[in-house]
Amino acid sequence: MQNKRLSTIKNITLLALMLALTIIFCFVPVQFGTITLALMILPTIILSQVASFKTSLAMGVIMGVVNYIAWFTTKAASPVAPIFQNPIVCIVPRILIAVVCYFTRYGLQKIVYFAKIKRICNYEYVREFAYENTQFVNAGTENSTNFESANIIENGNGNERFSHKTGSEKSGIPHRKNNEKSKLILTNQLVYALSAALGVVTNTLFVAIFTLIFFNGTSIAQNTVVTVEYVLAWFGVNFAVEVVSFSLLTPPIVLALKAARLA
Repeated sequence: MQNKRLSTIKNITLLALMLALTIIFCFVPVQFGTITLALMILPTIILSQVASFKTSLAMGVIMGVVNYIAWFTTKAASPVAPIFQNPIVCIVPRILIAVVCYFTRYGLQKIVYFAKIKRICNYEYVREFAYENTQFVNAGTENSTNFESANIIENGNGNERFSHKTGSEKSGIPHRKNNEKSKLILTNQLVYALSAALGVVTNTLFVAIFTLIFFNGTSIAQNTVVTVEYVLAWFGVNFAVEVVSFSLLTPPIVLALKAARLA
């Protein structure tokens, strides 16, 4: 009961933190030269890596609504404001970010998990097979083994031989565990990066599609006509920068949240 309560508190805390960042990024655009990154989607991408589907979906909906409000307030003077004042263009892609990121991460982690189980099962099968064959060989050489054991005891160096072997086996266990842990961390980092990249692709793709569906050939601010070329030029540079930067930012942030036991 206490563990469930603690988990609920952590989820609420993490959701509140990501929501606060989303509000800041929605109403205070972060611009690097001529490039304006859609940083308001980053908290949703991060939350989708560690939270349940319901929490991730709720975050996507909230982010879409907050961003929609921003286009009527602080971003109303933007030349592209008429496009994002359409709720389908503004809200639906944000919700899809949460869905795609969550299921990408969930699916890839399941694949990794089942691959690990299969590898363990194969290892156990090989070890059992080797053990059975060893028993068969030992059964045929019992007399020679007993004779060798007697010589070892007589010479007084049996303990040294067996303890040395046991020590070697024991020393390999922590090393193997460390390797497994390092591989797991690296694998999770790749999963988070790929999930973040697909989240950015989803956002850009559906915003572009809905923009062309509702505004293709329409004149917006400063007599600019929305065309395929305009949309490609508009999203081209920002899209490339967002894919790279968000894929690099997401894994360390997620690992930091896990290290702080917030996820």
